[in-house]
Amino acid sequence: MDRINGAGTIDIGGGRRGFRDENLGAGVEGTEVTALWANMIQEEIMKVCAEAGLSPSEADWTQLYQAIGIMLDALFADVEAAYPFATTPEAIAGVLLNKIISPKTLADVLAVKLAAGPLDASVATYLNVYPTILTADNKAVVTPSAGQVVVTPFKWIWRQFKTLDLSALDLAARTFATAASKTYHLRLSYNVVTGVQTLSLKDLSSAGYNPSTLAEGNVAFDTGYDDMIIARVTTDAGNVPTVKLLKNASRLTASAQRTAFVLGANAAAGWVYDTITMDWARTPAISLDLTDANVTSEADNLQGIIVNNRTRYSFQYLITGTSPSYYITCPYLIGISA
Repeated sequence: MDRINGAGTIDIGGGRRGFRDENLGAGVEGTEVTALWANMIQEEIMKVCAEAGLSPSEADWTQLYQAIGIMLDALFADVEAAYPFATTPEAIAGVLLNKIISPKTLADVLAVKLAAGPLDASVATYLNVYPTILTADNKAVVTPSAGQVVVTPFKWIWRQFKTLDLSALDLAARTFATAASKTYHLRLSYNVVTGVQTLSLKDLSSAGYNPSTLAEGNVAFDTGYDDMIIARVTTDAGNVPTVKLLKNASRLTASAQRTAFVLGANAAAGWVYDTITMDWARTPAISLDLTDANVTSEADNLQGIIVNNRTRYSFQYLITGTSPSYYITCPYLIGISA
């Protein structure tokens, strides 16, 4: 197909040939409509109708519209045949091989499963979202006293789907005895199959809890989807506990910005480390989000960020450039997320 090519065409923009109105008073003839152009338009339209299986009809002026609908239906039918949508019964039964589950079907499945009792593991995998403690600071309330810690009831959201209340556990299930000179993890878990939530105080020196003798801040102890660490508990020689509460939320984000330069005490050492304290239940990822600052004296661009001693509690970071200058002009912004 091509644009009109009879006598008297005009440029309608970008070199495209178009039609011109007739103006006999000004001696301007209209664009000549050639048989070639009219036949070309006709056959382009008729080709679409014929491919859709329609017979030409002078009485029906909607055949092009019909033809487009027929061809789109055929296209989507082929796609659906190759990747069919699962029905609600199929989704409940887990028959999803080469099938698509729609948001509506997923909602129906979850409603059925929830009505029947606790969700099974196959459904829970669709909800891989970290738990959230529903307090102002997303932290639990834990009261220490000589030889024990007690967890105050709070509400929390499991996998951004179900709200649970720790008041379902009696005082005995929320009270834990400690021993002297120990490090513990206070954890809260939810059993997907039974629907039971359980508090536990895990001894870091226990082979059952820490068979590989990992460091206390190791990422392996971070909050998971069904098992969260809510506090670190340490005891002194007199068995007096100290509790470090940790923030649990489905999304953990923060930022840190320096507004004054850092000057190294030793010029030969160059850069200076900063420390950020988080006390999150998951080890954060760190990024350098704002990089429009310059290195002093040589106007050397920022190059990146070096992070050391990164745990769920804190990390050290160093902003680097390519020169050995003593400090970096500001601002620069650190992005923190988990």
